[in-house]
Amino acid sequence: MYAKYGEAAVAGFQAVPDLLLKNQKDLGLSPTNVVVLLNVLMHWWYPEQKPFPRSTTIAKRMGISTRAVQRSLQRLQQLGLLAREKSEHGPSYLDPMPLVAKLNGLTVGDTDYEYRRRQRRMETSNGEGEVGPHQLPGAATLGSPF
Repeated sequence: MYAKYGEAAVAGFQAVPDLLLKNQKDLGLSPTNVVVLLNVLMHWWYPEQKPFPRSTTIAKRMGISTRAVQRSLQRLQQLGLLAREKSEHGPSYLDPMPLVAKLNGLTVGDTDYEYRRRQRRMETSNGEGEVGPHQLPGAATLGSPF
C-alpha cells in the first residue's frame, strides 16, 4: 500500500471488495450512499467490533447535512446492507454483515472472481499441502477460500 500511496497510506486506508463498486447500481446505491457506506466501513477495523460513527462526523467529512447522512443510513438499512443494533454499553452501532452476505452472493458469475479464484488455487497448491507464495499461513483455518 505504501508503495502505491506513499505517506498518505500511513494515515490509514481501507480495503473494500471490488464487487461493491462494480455492483453499486444493482445494489440500489446512489453516489451519496456509496460514500456514506465507505465512511461507515472506515470505522470497522475488526470483524467483532462493529462501527458506530456519528452522522455529524460523516456529514462534516462529506460536506453535506447531517440529515442527508441520516437519510442515506436509513436507505442502506432498507436495502439490507446495514443493520442498526443497540449496544448494551453505549451507542447503537451499524452491523455491516448484511453487506458482506450480499457481496458474497455476488461472487457467483463474476468473471474476475472466478479467474482470481482459479489463479489462487493454482498458486497455492504445490502437491504437499504447503502454503503457497500468495497465501497467509493459517488462512485455511481462518475460513479463507484460498
